[in-house]
Amino acid sequence: MEKNVLHTINEIGKYCQAQNLTLSVAESVTSGYLQYLFSHGEHTTSYFQGGITLYNNFQKFKQFSINHSLTSPNNGVSPLVAELLAKGTNLCFNTNLGIGITGFAYKSLEYDVSEPHCYIAIALNDKIIYCDKIQVNLGSMDSNQIFFAHQCVSHLYDNLQNLKTI
Repeated sequence: MEKNVLHTINEIGKYCQAQNLTLSVAESVTSGYLQYLFSHGEHTTSYFQGGITLYNNFQKFKQFSINHSLTSPNNGVSPLVAELLAKGTNLCFNTNLGIGITGFAYKSLEYDVSEPHCYIAIALNDKIIYCDKIQVNLGSMDSNQIFFAHQCVSHLYDNLQNLKTI
């Protein structure tokens, strides 16, 4: 694991501990990699409650009641689905901070995806504090997945920094 990602995770942990915040993740495109990353932080068990990988639309419906009409046209890849994942993981794990991520780590003719991309959403309690689309094509599915996970960590850190100034 890159040292700067681990450092950022440790800083997120310190902030969560100081503010008495807990974190969970609901991921699709990153296939559990966010959970892997957060499991390597210092004192992780004091703030990271866990995560769930919802790799297909049936699980998005079964676990978080995300309606098929929202997932079928785009294989569950949209800003709204990312937001529902972020809010849903807060409910599922009883946390304050939730990350939702869904996307395509590869090009897909079936869904007219010419560039790999994802949507990242961060919920603080029941409010979305961040949602954006990230695009990258590093040449392989796993490289794209790793990049997307690192972007989640970075954007969570940035948003927590912004909360400090409010």
